[in-house]
Amino acid sequence: MLLITLCAIATQLSGAATAASVHLESRDSPDLFDTRRYANRDIIRRDVAVVGGGQTGTYAAINMRDRGQSVVVVERAGRLGGHEATYIDPASGTPIDYGVQTYYNISVVTDFFGRFNVPLRNYSFSGVTTSFADFTTGNVLPNFSMNMSLGAYGAQLARYPRLAYSWDLPSPIPDDFFLPFGEFIEKYNLQDITYGMFTVLGGVANPPPLEQLTINIFKWLDQPYLDGIAGRSVVTERRNNGEIYTLATAELGSDVLLSSTVTAAWRPRQRSQGVKLVVRTPTGNKLIIASRLLVTIPPLVQNMRPFGLDRDEFDLFNRFNYSGYYVGLVNNTGFANGQRFLNVNSNNLYGLPDLPGFYHFAPTSVNGTFLYWYGSPVEISQQQVEAEVIAAVRRLNNGTTQPTLRTFSSHTPFKLVVEEDDIRSGFYERLWDLQGRRNTWYTGAAFLSHNCGGLWNYTHHLLPEVVAGL
Repeated sequence: MLLITLCAIATQLSGAATAASVHLESRDSPDLFDTRRYANRDIIRRDVAVVGGGQTGTYAAINMRDRGQSVVVVERAGRLGGHEATYIDPASGTPIDYGVQTYYNISVVTDFFGRFNVPLRNYSFSGVTTSFADFTTGNVLPNFSMNMSLGAYGAQLARYPRLAYSWDLPSPIPDDFFLPFGEFIEKYNLQDITYGMFTVLGGVANPPPLEQLTINIFKWLDQPYLDGIAGRSVVTERRNNGEIYTLATAELGSDVLLSSTVTAAWRPRQRSQGVKLVVRTPTGNKLIIASRLLVTIPPLVQNMRPFGLDRDEFDLFNRFNYSGYYVGLVNNTGFANGQRFLNVNSNNLYGLPDLPGFYHFAPTSVNGTFLYWYGSPVEISQQQVEAEVIAAVRRLNNGTTQPTLRTFSSHTPFKLVVEEDDIRSGFYERLWDLQGRRNTWYTGAAFLSHNCGGLWNYTHHLLPEVVAGL
């Protein structure tokens, strides 16, 4: 079984918000958007403002610039790339990708990397020894095994090819879509491959995989993901997924506002009036005046609060639930080079570990440094996750070393989902109807999947609509 996560969405935002704190049709003072309040250097006029500089937002910004539009990207983090997480080992200078691992081998992906002259090669998974262990006890389970021949699952997924490209569900919606995935497994005799599927369902934690609606599993473990598992994926030749985002940052230059957040927005319904955004940056507030707005961040109420949500927008965004997902690097583990541990709870059905919990510890391109992925049905702190990392490593190595934490990244909020009743009531049709409303368009995982190639393809076909008439 290979270690694979196909790339995902924009840098995640988080924070608490209640219905009472959300602006329904922005009540912010009109003075906030008055150009006379700002020095000329703090007024940014562009065709399109992109909120979220993750993998999708970066792709969109570069693509629109190539089409001749002017853009500005607002990104909360101090870098572009979102779920792409690359650590440079200080001793050797070797890059370690500990978030996104691979990319779907389709033209939209190869073209984007080719545009920046970043070479790709086929992904291979070799030189790794896999052990199964109960991370709560440290006990290795030598008789446990897994089956990664997912053809029987793929045969069911293949009945619905549109799912790889959209949330355009069949009518009527098949009853199988609403089965808890555990029941779907039993119905189609997939028990033998359930643990194997779990190992590639990283971040699907709220609810846990067996309780998820089958449609939500289909939208995560989709055909592009299966193709990747089968070997049809690529990696960067230099094994540095961050390289393309460093190059994109340099090319975008002053058109990127890093460590910046939108604090207020004016989004009228008249297409001709465009949008205005007040953005807090490290050098003070900026006023962005743009014809169009493209949102790539997770559309949760707490993220969208500054955008003056109307009642329909609030109602839709307030229905999403999400999972906690955390990744990082650790060394001084006492693990052998090339050793991978997969988490198993032999007391549970199919051996699936409880969540919150680990998926695995896996070797990296630097001997002695291991990556971990950790999922949770609720959002938890970095301190909680890292305490679990140290405890789990010490259980697995019988306390022979004291682990050293190298780096950490939160992908929370991850895997946005809604309830069965919402889907049956046309949630995704209503969500799609927001495209273009109030001069605002949307892309990102909530609108398709967590597959980067699929998202770039989706965004590529959305952008002509975004820029039409500019």
